[in-house]
Amino acid sequence: MKITSAFLALIVSSCAFAQMKFPAVSSHAEIEQKVGLTDFEVVYNRPNVNNREIFGKLVPNGEVWRTGANENTTISFDQPIKVNGKELAAGKYGLFTIPNKNSWDIIFYKESNNWGNQVDWKESNVALKVSAVPTKLKNEKLETFEIRFTNVKQNNADLVLAWDDISVKVNLETNTTEAVLKMIKENLNSNSPARDFYNSANFYYTNRLDRKQALEWINTAIKKDEKAPGFFKDLKTKIEKDNY
Repeated sequence: MKITSAFLALIVSSCAFAQMKFPAVSSHAEIEQKVGLTDFEVVYNRPNVNNREIFGKLVPNGEVWRTGANENTTISFDQPIKVNGKELAAGKYGLFTIPNKNSWDIIFYKESNNWGNQVDWKESNVALKVSAVPTKLKNEKLETFEIRFTNVKQNNADLVLAWDDISVKVNLETNTTEAVLKMIKENLNSNSPARDFYNSANFYYTNRLDRKQALEWINTAIKKDEKAPGFFKDLKTKIEKDNY
């Protein structure tokens, strides 16, 4: 079989074209954040304002928004959490919103593999819906849509959605304290190393739990390790002085 030079040139041209890469109009972003013992990941695409009117026009009020561009924005976490005080099972969810002037609905949707909004929206797939009050940004406008975690602590953090002159925030609460207390109860014993007693005492002290128990554990840690580092004794001093 003969391959003409014109046909060969077409194949080479097609292969060369397939190898070309162009930047996405909306940049791709992935965020990982640990809150206590819970791992969070957000995957989304970040549209720009580009001199457009955003909320109320490009993103209509009262309609479901994919909360970004292109594929569904997704959020996943490996432990059950609470969102604005409401329970949500561990897993991966599509993160949708319904913006309005005075209130937003934040929706955790069980299906997350889709381009744009869900074509066949099913209320049965809404794992959780919470409300949040939008805040007007005073001194800045964000050209690029942004999702971020703020006020990150052992037991909670805020998930913030911000674009143009609007910011919306929901609180994420983890089960860190309950998980650590269970771990201590099940694993700490007379054979545990000094560092485990120190960490248990430090956790109790940091979270203002049973002071007497914290003092007992730090004393045990010091007894177990004759060459205990200075911060062992520093913690003992703090617990003795801080009568919380």
